[in-house]
Amino acid sequence: MDLFRCMEAFVLTVKTGSFATSSISLNTSPQMVAKYIAFLENHLGLKLLNRTTRSQMLTEFGKQYYDRCLVILGEVKKTKTLAQQFSEEPKGKIRISAPVSFGRFTLIPLISHFMKSYPQINVDVQLSDRYVDLVKEEFDIAFRVGELNDSGLIARKLSPYQPIFAASPSYLAEHGIPSTPNDLKDHQCLIYQYVNINGNDNIWPFTINGKLVHIPITGAFKSNDTSVLAMAAVEGIGIAMLSEFMLTDLIKQNKLLPILQSYLPPAKKMHLLYTADAQRLPKLSLFIDFVLSSEF
Repeated sequence: MDLFRCMEAFVLTVKTGSFATSSISLNTSPQMVAKYIAFLENHLGLKLLNRTTRSQMLTEFGKQYYDRCLVILGEVKKTKTLAQQFSEEPKGKIRISAPVSFGRFTLIPLISHFMKSYPQINVDVQLSDRYVDLVKEEFDIAFRVGELNDSGLIARKLSPYQPIFAASPSYLAEHGIPSTPNDLKDHQCLIYQYVNINGNDNIWPFTINGKLVHIPITGAFKSNDTSVLAMAAVEGIGIAMLSEFMLTDLIKQNKLLPILQSYLPPAKKMHLLYTADAQRLPKLSLFIDFVLSSEF
């Protein structure tokens, strides 16, 4: 016999006080309910009910077993509900926070593929380079570059964020190719102006002799938008330090040339963040798995 069916018959009998009443809920006969409970008692080797002609009372063991059955059947019900949720086509909105350049050049193509696979899911992407509080600002998912604080969020590692240096062929033809970071004092550097950097936007990191070294740079062009800096580099205004994923296509098209490759700073860590209960929702679980299985 189905053990869970027998447990269900036992619980209903205790709640209703009779085989006849519980049999109605189970869509079976009172005799079958009695067989279910008899099977349980034989299976356990202990009596669950003391029966008389007028009533049936729980044994001491029956009382404890009843409490455990309530817990077990409750978990079974939750499992069935979860399975039903995953068998249905996922729907709803996912609210995502991501850094600006990563969002524009990497995340949007990824989301495009995801939405084609799951057309009933809506996506709200907010791009910002500031620190975002996932819970307070009601984001489901956040992509974050750099070291993480102990926030209690689930963090999954993604491909690291590698800064590289590049300039247009026309700029390098006119001004020469810098061979060391110190040569940048004679070049125009394109400066990312971000208010939270506290005045350190005129310093670039380099790896020199295995050590991280920060060197001051100067330039006549600044912007708080990394895509603007990339276009300024293509137009020959100066040298850019931007993410590899942002400049890869421009380099392949020979619109930019990588430089100072022996002095690249360490790659920054990148993580996918979400709350502990996010994977219980099919739409979020699907998106998380989709991101983690993608190459970018």
